[in-house]
Amino acid sequence: MDYSSRQLFSFFVVPTMLCSLATPAAALDPATVQTYLEQFKKNVGARVETLAIMGGEDGASGGVYSYDNDRLNMSMTKGGGRGIIGDPKNFSESGINWLPLLGGSIGYAEADNKFTHIPALIGNQEKYTSFAMGFEAGARVFFTKEISIGPMLGVIYSHAHNSFQAGTPLGVELKQKYDKQLVDWNMDTLSLVPSMDIVYEKTFVEDWRVTLSSRFNWFHTWDIATSSKYLGLSGDSSYWENKADLDVRLPLKVFGHPLHTGGFVSAGVIGGDFRESIKTDAMYTFNGRLVIGDITGLWKLNWIGLGASYIKADTFSGFSWGIDARLVF
Repeated sequence: MDYSSRQLFSFFVVPTMLCSLATPAAALDPATVQTYLEQFKKNVGARVETLAIMGGEDGASGGVYSYDNDRLNMSMTKGGGRGIIGDPKNFSESGINWLPLLGGSIGYAEADNKFTHIPALIGNQEKYTSFAMGFEAGARVFFTKEISIGPMLGVIYSHAHNSFQAGTPLGVELKQKYDKQLVDWNMDTLSLVPSMDIVYEKTFVEDWRVTLSSRFNWFHTWDIATSSKYLGLSGDSSYWENKADLDVRLPLKVFGHPLHTGGFVSAGVIGGDFRESIKTDAMYTFNGRLVIGDITGLWKLNWIGLGASYIKADTFSGFSWGIDARLVF
């Protein structure tokens, strides 16, 4: 994705605070220092939580991403999925069926900040990396062939690291005074993620399939380890995604398998610390794909191809692309 917003993903230490704390102690009173440190804790904690959610929760999106704005460069590689396993099981003789539902995601983000907008810090460089991994389990309950719900419970682990490369006397002073604290810090977090979705899926004239879904995720995130005495995290976020997906089987074949096209549009409502971090209430995704489908005899692979998405929100826009694959267990 190419995110042009200056507000989005400001993952790094507040630059004015770094400059100020590097000045002689007499220039800052204790109350001012405490204000800076609280701001640092809040801002960095919110960004760590945001990346944990985006990297470890499949609902945020999947594939390969690149981010870029005029303050920093960022890239994120991510993959994941969610689906049912096995054969339907019946609740007594009620006619309601259920199957185990499993999901997971893994993501790695890397960003560079050269402080081009902060004259006092030009010549220094900051790198931020985040690794997140999530797993969730639940059940898909079918009330009819078309309508189902999917309650799930998940957990996300995230490790974030900040690396500051000093290139000026001020940068050297920052590393000497605040190593492992305000610069070169590490943080590990856990997120508990209960969620619920409702899905309506209908096939028309055999070749057209429409899927309507609404999924709500709630995230409670806390730090389990940190190198900095100034950093701690305990936050709550939410993401409510509403999606309409269309799949069309084309009268064309590749290697004996039919081509499918289609895509989805979705509107995601963002809440809590996630909203505060990216400074927007909602984001919209427009996706298109072209895949080889109805594959049989190749392990569990059912279809594979390429997908691309355009993402739009009040404070940013972007583009992503990646491999679109479906497995059947």
